[in-house]
Amino acid sequence: MRLVPVLAAALLAISSSVFGEQIPAGTVIPVMLTMTVDSAKAHAGQQIRGKVMESVPLADGIIPAGAKVFGHVDQVHPGNGVSPAWIAIQFDHIVFHGQEVAFKANLRALASMMAVQDAQVPFFEPDTTPRSAVMLAPVGGDAAFRPDNPEKSWGRMVRFSGDLNPGCGGRVDQPGTTGALWVFSPYACGAYGYGKDLVIVYDGSTDPVGNIVLGSQKHVEVHAGSGLLLRAEVPNPATEAADVQ
Repeated sequence: MRLVPVLAAALLAISSSVFGEQIPAGTVIPVMLTMTVDSAKAHAGQQIRGKVMESVPLADGIIPAGAKVFGHVDQVHPGNGVSPAWIAIQFDHIVFHGQEVAFKANLRALASMMAVQDAQVPFFEPDTTPRSAVMLAPVGGDAAFRPDNPEKSWGRMVRFSGDLNPGCGGRVDQPGTTGALWVFSPYACGAYGYGKDLVIVYDGSTDPVGNIVLGSQKHVEVHAGSGLLLRAEVPNPATEAADVQ
């Protein structure tokens, strides 16, 4: 009878190692925050929660839409009217198929709750146009009809291409850089829908890798419903199974 728990442990270890290889560097994951992050109320160690908004293709499967994303507040400075407010956050793991998959990510683009909503409202929809051909304006891109959209960025899994905005780093159409975009254009880079009230100070792509810093002259407030385009920065260093209640 001792063989059963031994086999179970071995299978669990194999499952964990397989999942550990499923989120390679460069994979783009669209996430919606399911809680508000506020520098005036946050504290170091506070948990951050979100969910994956569109299925992400992987070498051995997918990260399904609805998968839970967890992170934490690393440091926070609420601002005092003289020095600006800022908050440092990190994403830690994604939970799907009963597995807790560790990962690090940088922040490619951030969209306010209103920017996310606007990107899902047809920009132009004549009576004679079929629903599949409405004109939409993804975050960070030009408006275009769905079937003819040269960015091919709406509601599908894509391989990224095109020139990037200054400061966005290298191109993301290299091998292994498939992902999902949700409401974002493949060219989206930076913060959208905040005017001058919020900026991405550090995107987490350089040391310390995964440490994302948002800043504001007033205070940093990213509401639940905001969209984040995360990009896996390094392959998972470790993976462990977790029972999802």
